[in-house]
Amino acid sequence: MALVQFSCVATGPFIAFRETVERIFKAIGEPFHEKGGFMAEDLPDVLRRLDEAAAADKAKAAQLEAEREKRLREGSYENEIRMLEAEREDEEKKKNREDSIRLYQRMVPLQDMIRRAIRHKKPIMWTTLGH
Repeated sequence: MALVQFSCVATGPFIAFRETVERIFKAIGEPFHEKGGFMAEDLPDVLRRLDEAAAADKAKAAQLEAEREKRLREGSYENEIRMLEAEREDEEKKKNREDSIRLYQRMVPLQDMIRRAIRHKKPIMWTTLGH
């Protein structure tokens, strides 16, 4: 599994799975390249798009949770038992999947790096490790 390392002279580096980075870049409408960077002057726009994508993903997660709770409240006892059993099975499957942590949560390290880079007026670079 390939990794992507982000680095900036204003912060320490961090590493993420390539698949996660590709999902983040897709969410903000940015093409992913093996190596690349964001110029310091472009970072406010990148951060704005990240924040918007994170807010949308967070809202989607809240909506799914609200729908789940509504089904539980309105369902019969038998339906509730079936749903809880199905959810338990889904949770077991999720433990082995990347989706157990929401995309908005995976964006946090990049958002933090960008905020610090903006303060120091420094670019952010990335490179793919372990092709």
